[in-house]
Amino acid sequence: MDASTGPTRSDLAGHFLIAETDLQDPNFFRTVVLILHHNEEGAFGLVVNRESEVTVGAVIEGMEQSSLAEFPVFVGGPVQQNYVFVLHSPIARRYSSEHAESPCEGVFFEPSFQHIMDYTDSEDYLALSEGDRPKIRVFAGYSGWGPGQLERELSEDAWLVHPARADLVFDVDSAEGWKKVLSQKGGFYRIVAETGYKPSMN
Repeated sequence: MDASTGPTRSDLAGHFLIAETDLQDPNFFRTVVLILHHNEEGAFGLVVNRESEVTVGAVIEGMEQSSLAEFPVFVGGPVQQNYVFVLHSPIARRYSSEHAESPCEGVFFEPSFQHIMDYTDSEDYLALSEGDRPKIRVFAGYSGWGPGQLERELSEDAWLVHPARADLVFDVDSAEGWKKVLSQKGGFYRIVAETGYKPSMN
């Protein structure tokens, strides 16, 4: 990606990485990754469109009776899948840890699952109707790149870059997420999103 036409390769936090059609790594095939940190030490993000078949209550001990019990678990990436992270829409600041941060407007990253548990068990949350409750997505594992690794992958055209948006983080259908986010780039990419292939330019 040319720095003159978008974010430089050292400031991709708050952007999506959209897997190119040729990226065959099964961990990232047809994925959309929200980048949370990116600097000279590497990059860290969460795959937002890979919903697993298990729920929070089924895989996290002690969560069977929690308000989060029936929430699906998303696979944030292949690294440390025993770690749990959360992306959520705005909630009262007192329920956030000191390490919570907002990578883009309307989206908050919470590395402390305990804080989200406390919030969803609180009267502030339980008193809300289902339609008024904040968006919450629970992730197991994350996607990580070492120093220079993501830059190399970008130079090899493994990823497309697009500004992240809250509606695409929380509201894309898991199976169709790649198509929907890719189509937001418009033009040529709408064709790629629909077909899954790059049309020949010859």
